[in-house]
Amino acid sequence: MEGAQTKRLIPKFMFSHFSHHVATGVLVPLLPLLRESFGLNYFQSGILVSSFSLAYGIGQVPMAILADRFSRRLIIILGLVGVSIAGILVSFTRAFWQMVPFFVLMGLLGGTYHAPASSFISQSIPGDKRGRALGMHVTGGSASFLLTPAMALGIASVFESWRPSFFILALPALVAGAVIWFTTTEPADFPGPVRGQEDLKGGSDAFQEGEKSQITWFEIIRAIGVLVCITITMNVVFASINSYLPLYMVDHHGISPKWAGIVVSLIAGAGIIGSPIGGALSDRLGRKELILFSLALSGPLLFAITKSPPWIPLILSLFFYGLTISSRMPTTESLIADVVPVGRRTTVLGVYFFMSMETSGVVTPIIGRLLDRYDLDPVFTGIAVGMCVIALVALLFRRWI
Repeated sequence: MEGAQTKRLIPKFMFSHFSHHVATGVLVPLLPLLRESFGLNYFQSGILVSSFSLAYGIGQVPMAILADRFSRRLIIILGLVGVSIAGILVSFTRAFWQMVPFFVLMGLLGGTYHAPASSFISQSIPGDKRGRALGMHVTGGSASFLLTPAMALGIASVFESWRPSFFILALPALVAGAVIWFTTTEPADFPGPVRGQEDLKGGSDAFQEGEKSQITWFEIIRAIGVLVCITITMNVVFASINSYLPLYMVDHHGISPKWAGIVVSLIAGAGIIGSPIGGALSDRLGRKELILFSLALSGPLLFAITKSPPWIPLILSLFFYGLTISSRMPTTESLIADVVPVGRRTTVLGVYFFMSMETSGVVTPIIGRLLDRYDLDPVFTGIAVGMCVIALVALLFRRWI
């Protein structure tokens, strides 16, 4: 894809990313209504969330392998259509036990999107524009995180039922699948040097297309393994902390529960700006530089969240924390695309997303246990200090990363 056709590709995938997360993001904001409708206890409510989230993480790797072996485009389309159908089926359920398998199905089919879509875009965009393109793609997901709770609760309020929310918000993914089917073709890979990659292990020759196709798994790990692990660590900390931030806003800062969720949504809103900026800067300055810069800022900004008084200082801390965290997402995806050959790229991206999601699923309840034992402020402060220590070590040993 070249020229105007390439430019039209990004809006299509931004809409697809938005639609994917709208369909899969309805559950959590509607959980109180589901609990009331079915008389669920906390354990059953947790089962609904876990049935989706665990399947969502587990589905990443096998779906990525299928995409590498067959067709990224086809897997993306099947996934978009599949999560839409699963959401529609949820809207017709009449008992708790009927919902669980549909959320498992939604999670497994949801695993078809991130790795294949990032791989598809990276194949379609020249290397020196890859970060910016993947950053724009991420904004679609960030916008959905910002808007889905309001849309889901608004529809439920209008119809006085949670069912229309699942049904209506599942439809955009069906439309997105049709758009990808009728307006795209399987892409050819674009080689191309990326500024700032010469200092990665393996040397710049490792990223030339002729030799790149012969690169071994060991060489891939040697070239980008440490940087990807750093990003996974930031992903895990961010996801785990974000789960408890609304409670932190209420218990530590005294913010009304009604406003706490809206305040935290500033992080998602910041991603709409941070992702394209981070991707574009990584094209100019280098992937490693952006990842290490994001790591260096994440600890101090998280510390600022724990110490800032409400409102303006806290809002600024949350916003800049969101900017910093979101900037490393397209940068890491671009880094993987720069190094990994086309035939393995989706699989590596799938492993990356799997490790981030499943590790977060394990770490989040551990942090919850620490919060129960030691309280919010000491735990959040300790995590912030820990991120600062990791950043210091990474910067001291930058030459060997």
